[in-house]
Amino acid sequence: MTNIFRGPQAMLAVLIVAGGVAASVQPALGRGGGPPVWTMTLNYCRQTVYNKGIADVTRFEEEVKKCVADPVTYPPAYNKPAW
Repeated sequence: MTNIFRGPQAMLAVLIVAGGVAASVQPALGRGGGPPVWTMTLNYCRQTVYNKGIADVTRFEEEVKKCVADPVTYPPAYNKPAW
């Protein structure tokens, strides 16, 4: 085999392998690639407590811990509508 055919064959092999790797990576990224739920909960709780205007660091941390323990029933920083 001459050197003329080795280059294109090698390039074709690299492209096939790269295409196979790219095809296997995309489905993995499509399955919820994002921050973990606990991170989003922690960020939500920090923002909620911040919106309340608590300036004391110790109290702030206590309120964040309360919120993380039960974010669903933790009182939000805004008034609930009285419908």
